[in-house]
Amino acid sequence: MLRLATLMITLLLTAALSACNHPSQPLRVGTNLWPGYELLYLAREQGYYDRHIKLVELPSASDVIDALRLGHLEAGALTLDEVLTLQQEGVDLVVVLVFNISMGADVLLTHPTVTGLSDLRGRTVAVETTAVGALMLHSALEATDLNISDVTVRHLPLIEHLPAYQAGRIDAMITFEPYASRLQAAGAIPRFDSAAIPGKVVDVLAVRREALRQHDHNLRHLLQGFFRARQDLLQRPEAALAIINQRLKVSAAELPSLFNGLQLPDVIENAALLEHDPSVLTYNAADLAQLMQQQQLLPGVPDLTAFTSAAWLPEQP
Repeated sequence: MLRLATLMITLLLTAALSACNHPSQPLRVGTNLWPGYELLYLAREQGYYDRHIKLVELPSASDVIDALRLGHLEAGALTLDEVLTLQQEGVDLVVVLVFNISMGADVLLTHPTVTGLSDLRGRTVAVETTAVGALMLHSALEATDLNISDVTVRHLPLIEHLPAYQAGRIDAMITFEPYASRLQAAGAIPRFDSAAIPGKVVDVLAVRREALRQHDHNLRHLLQGFFRARQDLLQRPEAALAIINQRLKVSAAELPSLFNGLQLPDVIENAALLEHDPSVLTYNAADLAQLMQQQQLLPGVPDLTAFTSAAWLPEQP
């Protein structure tokens, strides 16, 4: 009888621990369309994820922000400035992965009749309603001693930039791949890119702090799959890009340039950015928050205590 009771207790404990490791609700991870996030979807297509991980593609970064704000997602792929915006609002997030660092991938393009940045005065600039768009525009204008009142800003989704450009309704736009290549094919000229503001445009995975414990196993599984997909891209680029392009649907000419201007940190580089408190990324975030505050993109610098963690990264090779 005692042995039976012991066995029952053991089975109950095992079931409870299994439930903790695999909560009934999957880890919901929101993204918009961006090459740096595509390794998550490559991992899914390669069978690296199970039903406990649910990737949720949303139309824009603004939708990812709203879903995180409302608690409809446990995690979101966002730029660092977007995380700071949510943090300032009181949404407690922890950065557990750096997807990529933009070193030229985000770009301001102009019509050929715009001879340079200083010629933007009086022109119409299309910008998506995101913090990155605002940050890029402010930085480009600042580089030529213009300010936001010197241009007309039109908030347009990225997918609408090309038809607006071809119709002559806009003179310039802030964009990224795969849209940038399409606009350049239509004659637009690069005038400013994120290489001019290194470390400011960083894409990260931010997780609601209250979800970390419940989804510990799922989060580790998510990051393991991501880095396996990264390895696939490096070792078998043609095959990986072909899978990625099933979603992005860019032309054969555009495909090789998808990751141009993007630094994709490996596990060791991620650990160097995320470990310790404050971490390297936390210092960068504090600098970025001050810049955003100066440009009136953020009302104040949020609390960045325990802002990052390397605890869910795979073991370093």
